[in-house]
Amino acid sequence: MDVRFLCDCNLGKLAKWLRILGYDTLWDRGDAGQGFLRNAGREGRIALTRKRNLGGGGSVRLIVVRTDRVEGQIGEILEALSMKPDPKERLTLCLRCNAILEAVTKEEAEGAVPAYVYQNSTYFRKCPICGRIYWPGTHARNVEELLRMRIPTRPL
Repeated sequence: MDVRFLCDCNLGKLAKWLRILGYDTLWDRGDAGQGFLRNAGREGRIALTRKRNLGGGGSVRLIVVRTDRVEGQIGEILEALSMKPDPKERLTLCLRCNAILEAVTKEEAEGAVPAYVYQNSTYFRKCPICGRIYWPGTHARNVEELLRMRIPTRPL
């Protein structure tokens, strides 16, 4: 996906959920100010903030997120940008590092995942940066359920 985001320090959960949806999203843990906007502009990212008085960012696309709960925040961003996430992109990024996950063999996952998971799963992906391993388990089903039931979006 070609849309990239930079979330301010108040939007950590939103950053994680945008990654779940497959959007390249960084989370800036510092104070959202002009440096935050410069970073977004330098990296070609849309700046997402809760700060209503941040002001314009020149050529930086800035969205002030008004909703408190992450489910509503996702819907707000998707509507503001007239976006509909591609289901094939879901769960393709590391939730911790934002790196693109790489497929690994079952043998490569052995010892790095719980024994039950190793025995019952055949598909694994690994983050090339932090080494975290992901597999399609109940968390993937829970993500799909939340997206289907709770995130308010208009049809595009």
